[in-house]
Amino acid sequence: MPQADVVVLTALGVEFQAVREHLAGPFEEHDASGALFEVGTFTGRHARWRVACLETGEGNAAAAALCQRAVTEFRPRYMFFVGVAGGLKDVELGDVVAARHVYDYERGKDTESGFRTRTATHLSAFALVQRAQAVARGQDWRRRITAAPPEGEPSVLVKPLAAGSKVVAHERSATARLLAEHCGDAVAVEMEGHGFLQAAYVNAGLQALVVRGISDRLSDKGDHNDRVWQPAASRHAAAFTFELLSRLPRPQPREDGLGQRVTDLRLGHLPPTGQSTIGFGPGHTVVAVTGDGAVHRWDLDSGDRLPGAPGGRDLGFGHQAVVSPSRHSVALVRPRTLDLLHFAGTSGEYRQCSVPLGGEEFAVSGGGEVIATHDRRRVALRGLDGGEVLREIPCPSGLAASGVSTDGSVVALATTNRVFVHRHGQPVAEWAVRNRLEILRPGCWLAVSPLGTHVACASFRELLVRRVADDSIVLRRPFSAQESWDGLGAKGMRLLCTDSGRVLWLRRGRLCQVTDRPEIRHLEQEGRYDDFAAHPGGDLLAAVGDEGLVRVWQWSD
Repeated sequence: MPQADVVVLTALGVEFQAVREHLAGPFEEHDASGALFEVGTFTGRHARWRVACLETGEGNAAAAALCQRAVTEFRPRYMFFVGVAGGLKDVELGDVVAARHVYDYERGKDTESGFRTRTATHLSAFALVQRAQAVARGQDWRRRITAAPPEGEPSVLVKPLAAGSKVVAHERSATARLLAEHCGDAVAVEMEGHGFLQAAYVNAGLQALVVRGISDRLSDKGDHNDRVWQPAASRHAAAFTFELLSRLPRPQPREDGLGQRVTDLRLGHLPPTGQSTIGFGPGHTVVAVTGDGAVHRWDLDSGDRLPGAPGGRDLGFGHQAVVSPSRHSVALVRPRTLDLLHFAGTSGEYRQCSVPLGGEEFAVSGGGEVIATHDRRRVALRGLDGGEVLREIPCPSGLAASGVSTDGSVVALATTNRVFVHRHGQPVAEWAVRNRLEILRPGCWLAVSPLGTHVACASFRELLVRRVADDSIVLRRPFSAQESWDGLGAKGMRLLCTDSGRVLWLRRGRLCQVTDRPEIRHLEQEGRYDDFAAHPGGDLLAAVGDEGLVRVWQWSD
């Protein structure tokens, strides 16, 4: 599923083209059960937006149905219906109307004495109406018009519209008289806005607005309007819409999860044993490694699967694969060898370098510019090119967990109740961690942030996060007895710490965020996850499920 925070719908091709002129490529086509969306990007003042566009055809019913289709496919924050309308009063050709609300003038009851109107009304989102008023007070939006207006300078009104299934062709028609009587404050009439807002209304959290350019008036319809004013009015409505969008702030992640989903991917064949591992490669690439060492890669910008590498021999226990964030390389720790796979960019060519290991070794969580392995006796920091040992650090007795920064400058080692932080060229820092039933030597989980600024340790009693520079405690959160019990079991457990000190925790296959709040916030998900990773840029989060599903979210650290 491609990412789209914004969806723009139009009824006509000329309106669609006016919207598309404000988007940058590369453009993607997304087929949503036959509805063909086109997805591009738009850079505003505060955010870079992914925008999905669709030409719906005419009518409220089509607008409502395809609005709901767009919500199902993209779960956008904002939706706009952009196009042309016929002026009723107080507007000139080329003017723009941002709908405060839209009337359904055709709703009513047909009785013996005649048709009795029961006008229904749906409102545009209050926040977008407020923003439309602010944009209308200035002239900046006109700079976005892609061609000179046929005459004069267009104005903007934030006023009601009316919508129905009829093309109203004369000011003395029965429909025109009905509009004047029952929708007296509507300044223009169109055919899709009410159905669009009705569909938006039933989707909580979605903000929607109808924007129309005036292409004709009831007393002035003809070929000249279709040939000249329809394109001009479409351009004016699109210019106003994108100026409004340019001023909107990037919304905070939804409360039902840690961020907006970008895409779902599938591994395909899974080996019968072993856990999958995931990581981000250079740019917007994501890499998953299955338990047999098979490497799967995707380009997130295009959604295309990239050539990977076949599996064959099982990896060791636990997370035994490391994906480099800075180059197209993957390290696989097998029972007796370290295999380094170096891909030639996004092509299928790769070279493999295998280094013998002295005994059973495990991969240390983190790294990427260097690789770290340990055999419970010592941690070996290894070069990514050939696996050569660069530095060795002795392990404490009873090693329970380990972590390393991306460049290997910070290495953390933990026992049941102690954390030892090694910084290259500096004394070892030692921290105490509280645990439960320490006489039984229960384990713990450890994470070093990518730049080595923070270290997080989760025991069966508490979560502790420290800032490396001054050894200060950033977060200390005790766990309840139930939370401690939920942490039992080694499978599906992984801790991740960001350079801002934020902590994500994979606990028994469930991804959550741990803060000082009373509750642990879980990400909505289906099934269990084997592993997860954060993009070095801090804007994406990825997880791989135990059934081969790879999910990527937009996320902000």
